[in-house]
Amino acid sequence: MRSSTGLYVSRLDHMRALAAFLVYCWHFLHIKIPYEMVPAFMPLSLFEEGHAGVGLFMTLSGYLFAKIMDGRKIDLGRFYRNRLLRLVPLLSVVLLYWALRGQLSLEGFVKGFLSFPTWPPGTWSIVVEFHFYLVFPLLLVLQRVHRIWPLIAVLAISIALRTLLWQAYGEVQWLSYWTIIGCIDLFVLGMLWHELAGKQLIKAWPGLLAAGSMIAIIGLWHAFNGMGGFYGLGGYPSSNAIWIVIPTLQGLLFGALIAGYERMAVKIPGMLDRGLARTGEVSYSIYLVEFIVYPTLGKYCGLLGFDLGNFSVAMALAVATFPVIVLISNLTYELIEKPFLRWRRAYVEGSQNRFEAKPEARWVPVA
Repeated sequence: MRSSTGLYVSRLDHMRALAAFLVYCWHFLHIKIPYEMVPAFMPLSLFEEGHAGVGLFMTLSGYLFAKIMDGRKIDLGRFYRNRLLRLVPLLSVVLLYWALRGQLSLEGFVKGFLSFPTWPPGTWSIVVEFHFYLVFPLLLVLQRVHRIWPLIAVLAISIALRTLLWQAYGEVQWLSYWTIIGCIDLFVLGMLWHELAGKQLIKAWPGLLAAGSMIAIIGLWHAFNGMGGFYGLGGYPSSNAIWIVIPTLQGLLFGALIAGYERMAVKIPGMLDRGLARTGEVSYSIYLVEFIVYPTLGKYCGLLGFDLGNFSVAMALAVATFPVIVLISNLTYELIEKPFLRWRRAYVEGSQNRFEAKPEARWVPVA
């Protein structure tokens, strides 16, 4: 998606597409697949533990905001206005849908703003984004003066706080996954990797960075899956101390993947680039809409005789049904999101005066 600054990098939308697909797999696979299942083929653990896609989304947010700002002056009023125009219209429709179905009460709605996971599926992470937006301007000011050191300090404080909370309460999974106390690492490491992406070593070896980080991500999530995964590390919420550093590890590896992939010089075929970028462009719709649609898709797959309890079958069906989610999300994007996006205004100096889609420049991959 082109930001209100006019900046567009298709490869960042590729990452959004991957994040959306991971989250979809997490939900579709576990219609019938037990959470303790560990795929024999190591890379599939990333999809079986596809909640990692939320971490990728948040790391991308930090990276992209740092890229857009990059030393420029920011109009905070317009920044917050743009964020509301970007997120609230579709979020309002989805919350209304769940409220009409009796799955969101007024009390739950109010508590959701405080990061209690009382909002319907998926919407909780939008609250965490809002919380990050509140501290982002301060991080930006500190970063401009001292570059990477304030970001490293935030990470150190965040890890120390989670350690103290783990010692005090015996678990920290809930705070690490569902709230800004853990998710701040993802946003900050996205910003940090944008800083590091300008270093000569990364400019010289972006492909190696992307490949190495992807291998590490696959290895980490297979090991995490083998330990029990999201729900199996001694119960939920887990008392395992690994949740102190899970957000940090995710941000570190996802940020490296983003930085390396963005700068890789390998040319991507035009049709593939356009398809992935369009999927990433509508990924916000995918993320909120798939919770409404995937149970129905799973139901009809079962009625057609497919064994959703077989991992290979379920994974193949996740791939096969994902385009349905993308198609529906294109409709919600065009009908609900896009009309409001046209009201955005540039919030950093040296940008376009307003959001303008320019198809002729839209799909150029950045090396």
